[in-house]
This record gives sequence, C-alpha cells and structure tokens, in this order.
Amino acid sequence: MENKIFERIKKYEKIVIHRHKNPDGDAYGSQLGLKRLIELNYPSKVVKVVGDENMFKFLGNMDLVEDEFYQDALVIIVDVAVSQLISDDRYALAKECLVIDHHLNDTNFKTTAVIDPSYVSCASFITDVFMNEQKTFDSLAATNLLTGIVTDSGRFKYPKTNARTFNLVSFLLDNGAELQKIYNSLYKEDLTLKRLRGYFIDNFKLTKTNIAYMKNDKHVKNQFKVDTHTVSRGMVNQMSDIEGIDIWANFTEQDNGDVLAELRSAKEPIVNVAKKYGGGGHALACGCTLDSLMEADKVLDDLDRINERTKQDGQR
Repeated sequence: MENKIFERIKKYEKIVIHRHKNPDGDAYGSQLGLKRLIELNYPSKVVKVVGDENMFKFLGNMDLVEDEFYQDALVIIVDVAVSQLISDDRYALAKECLVIDHHLNDTNFKTTAVIDPSYVSCASFITDVFMNEQKTFDSLAATNLLTGIVTDSGRFKYPKTNARTFNLVSFLLDNGAELQKIYNSLYKEDLTLKRLRGYFIDNFKLTKTNIAYMKNDKHVKNQFKVDTHTVSRGMVNQMSDIEGIDIWANFTEQDNGDVLAELRSAKEPIVNVAKKYGGGGHALACGCTLDSLMEADKVLDDLDRINERTKQDGQR
C-alpha cells in the first residue's frame, strides 16, 4: 500500500490535498500533517491544501488555489472516500486522484484508494506509512498528526486504540509534537461553550428504545454564536456515557437547510444506517447528510430497530 502513495507523490510536481466537508481534527490534522511531510521529504514539490474551515483552523490555513493549478497535478484526498463528502469538488480537475482513508467506505469515483480501517484515525495511518519509510518529521508535522490521533480516538478512549496507536504517539512526541498546545487548543472552553453543553444536557430527548437524540435548527448556532461543526460533531458526545443509553444521535440544520447527522453507538455497529442515507464512517461512529430535520425521524426509526434486535437477541 505504501508504494502506491510514494510512487504518486514522486511522480507529480504539483499536489493538492483535499479532505471531507465539516472537517474534524483528524481531517484537518491528516491534511496539514501530510502537506508538511511532503514538503519536508520532497522539497521540490508544490503542495496546496483546500477546503472549508472551522474551529480546527488553529492548525493552519487553507490555500487559495486557482483552477489552473489542478492541470497535471495530483490530488490526495484524506479521511474520506465518497465523492459527496469531499470538500471542494475541483478534485475532479486533477490528472490523478489518490485516496488515503481509514473508514468503512468504498470509493465511488475514479481514484487509486489506499484504505485501512484497522487504524483509529487517518492521521495514525499516515504517520505509520511515513515512519516505516523512515521519512523526516518535524514539530509542525508531528503536532498536526497527533491532533488527528487525539481527536479521532476520543483522547484514546474509542475502539481501535491499541498498542500501535501509542507507539505512533510516542514517535510523534519524540519528533516534537506539542501535546500541551494541542490540549489547550482543543479543550479550553469559554463560557459560551459551557452553556451550549448545558443546553444539550437539558434538552436531549429519548426514543421508544432509549436512543438519545437532539434536533438543532439553524438558530441554535446563532443563539450560542458558534459554527455548525461545534453544534454538530462538537456536541454529539454530550449524550454519551449515560447508563442505559447505548446509541445517540445529533441532527443539526445548516444554513442551506441540509442536516448533518452524527450517529454514535457504544456497542452495536450502526454504520449501515449512515450508508443508507449516503454517508458512512466507522462501525460505531459515523454520519450522513439529510435533506431536512423531518428525515431525522426515519434515521431514528432505523436506529430503534437496531436497539430492538439487540434487546431480542439478549433475551434468547
């Protein structure tokens, strides 16, 4: 798999790195970490990054890239494998595409794909690939990649966090990753965010099978003066770790009326529900985009059926 990555990096002088829309720390960290690794190890390459920005922009800024730059360029797409979730559809203008991902999705467009779902994060996958080839790392690359690992592992709490994960973290720390800077940037909150968390605790609801959920219209982010990502992915786990609740979901309306659905499970795989609605992700942590908040009820019905089957299986 590594050969596919390095063969293509060596082949092209211009590279644009994309990732998914509404990026989380792993998408941002993988994208900017990979950019820095290529710059360090292939200094003749011109590497650009594109996509929407949010609370993770403390890791670095996106580049302004003209359409002409894509001519005879390689596009690398990290942390996503399905076309409808890629931020900036100009990836299709490139001469060749390469996907590097760790989710349970197959690609649905013409590309070379290097996907390994055994990794807890895309950043850990990229770290391992470049480490095994004895490539050069510096503090900037290591900090960005460690951010991806920290966030996608839930601070080393989620499944697939294993000895390999910690070996990669140790390697990144040895190469200058600034762990305290990461934690200060990610987890130090102002009063507004604390109040938003309280809003979720006070207002989430339960379905007939005890699935916790929130439906947030577009006014919630305006009320608390935060971006959509903060309300959506940033708040979904306010409903986690509650006794008797094994599945939880957060539905957040965007300004254009689309709804971001973040789905989480403590035990039973739910990724097929996300795939049913055009999304995907991990077995226990996944998401999709819906047409409206009304469609959220269909998703909740599908999740209820999983809970009902699980309960029936437990009674046998």
